[in-house]
Amino acid sequence: MERLTHVQGMANKLPQMRRFAVCVALLVCVIFDFGYCASAQQQSSASIVGRWRSLETSKGGIGALIEFRSDGTADFSPGAVVEMPWRIENNQLIMPSGTNGGAEQRVNLKWLGDNKVSLVSDATSIELTRVGDRANASSLIIGEWIQSREMAGRKFEAHYLFYEGGKLLFLMPFVIQHATYTISGSALNIIMLSPKPESRSDLFELSDNLLIISRSDSGHKDRYARY
Repeated sequence: MERLTHVQGMANKLPQMRRFAVCVALLVCVIFDFGYCASAQQQSSASIVGRWRSLETSKGGIGALIEFRSDGTADFSPGAVVEMPWRIENNQLIMPSGTNGGAEQRVNLKWLGDNKVSLVSDATSIELTRVGDRANASSLIIGEWIQSREMAGRKFEAHYLFYEGGKLLFLMPFVIQHATYTISGSALNIIMLSPKPESRSDLFELSDNLLIISRSDSGHKDRYARY
């Protein structure tokens, strides 16, 4: 009798238990969907993190540089973006002429250790400092190097990236503008913090090491490569 009463009591509570089960299931779905969206957002944000340089430049080699950080901050800058071949012969670094039809540029390499080198010519001496660890065991020059420059009373930091295969990428930001950013699907939302606050929302596409930003103000597509 007591068992029957217990069963009847459970039967009376069955509709309530069903409603409770449905609520739990809905709650689990909401949590799962939220977690999935957060994960997707994190993956999208993480994929754009890094340093980018424009693929299209002016005839004088002026382009744009962008760095997206994982904390949602970014730096934008117009600057020098020049790609050129390089080679070393008899301890000389040889690069193309700075003018059309001119002679190749040749500078002597004076090594000051694994992480410092001077590029010495008759007119100038430039000291480069390695960024990070040595990248190639057989060639000291491979990797990224920085040089501090002063022009018109302003200090600049030039970057020399020597790649295997004889490619050199020279980058020098002119004016760094700080910003914050968020990503919503294919929308890249940017708030420029300097020189004056300004916000915009552009569309972006990302494929491996290629970033395409479609400007909302002009519709122009800017292409960037990771470096």
